[in-house]
Amino acid sequence: MRVVGVDLAGCSRNETGVCVLTVEGSRKHVATRLLLEDAEILSAIEESKPDLAGIDAPLTYAGVRRDCDELLREYGALPATLPGMETLARRGCIIAKELALRKVPFIEVYSKASAKILGVYSKDEFSMQKSMMALDLDGDINTRLLTRDELDAVSAAMTAYLHLLGRTSLVGGEGGSIAIPSV
Repeated sequence: MRVVGVDLAGCSRNETGVCVLTVEGSRKHVATRLLLEDAEILSAIEESKPDLAGIDAPLTYAGVRRDCDELLREYGALPATLPGMETLARRGCIIAKELALRKVPFIEVYSKASAKILGVYSKDEFSMQKSMMALDLDGDINTRLLTRDELDAVSAAMTAYLHLLGRTSLVGGEGGSIAIPSV
């Protein structure tokens, strides 16, 4: 099984974290990288041929507050109607549209909520990475220090993986749904 996690940045000047999580038996291999442009992000997703992509960004937006953001406020979710979040939401909608055209299955995730639910969240990247290593992951997570964007991409990938196992809940409704772990 292969999933991709993406911690999408609001604009292409900022780095987007991408994680490919390959699961073979009990082995979970993590490969991460940082990308900028939509085209390279989409290519990285498509080339990995994922069973599912988990995107940490609003993937639906109609200019109004979404129920899913309100329901995840306790985890720090911000409404897509805020100026910075609106920029992210517009970019997320473009990515979602392109993934649909390329027939790549995807879900919207919220990495911070996932990390908190999985018990690995920390404001400190080093501490968070150490906690993630306890999830029996190998690959980049064990060989170098990852950036916050890469760590969030790992959380997004873990959520996509759990979604395929039927171990997530969808929060929200018509205006958009966010998958969070239900472990």
